[in-house]
Amino acid sequence: MLIVSAVLIACIAILRLWPDLPLAQALAAMLVVPVARRMARLTPGHWLLFAIVSAAAGTVLWMGGDMIVVSALGAPEMAGVLAMIDVAAYLDAMLAAFAVAGTVRGTAVRLSVGRLLPRSRSRRTRRVRLARKAANDDEPAGGWLAVA
Repeated sequence: MLIVSAVLIACIAILRLWPDLPLAQALAAMLVVPVARRMARLTPGHWLLFAIVSAAAGTVLWMGGDMIVVSALGAPEMAGVLAMIDVAAYLDAMLAAFAVAGTVRGTAVRLSVGRLLPRSRSRRTRRVRLARKAANDDEPAGGWLAVA
């Protein structure tokens, strides 16, 4: 462990004191750039997760072997909370979500297959509208109006 620490301190000294050396540039490419790229991608959510995991690990270390006992003491309360939740409601919601997803997916598949297949251009039979026959009316239209 002492040798590894000495090598890392030597690498840091080379990077800090002689940055123009080819060895320093190679060390920067291997040790600094990947870490900097990884740290640049971290979001506040990552930092929050890191803080929560660190707090949990610190609690486990602080309590030592008693963590198992504390977990066992909290087990009945956890079982009560889980029993309070209505599992049937979650199952109904899950089945409804599956049904909606299947319907939407089926429609999407039908439409995409319809776009891929060539449409057959079959001729439709068109309705021919026949001209109406004139009514068989011998009397003039204004005849009844004159009588009245």
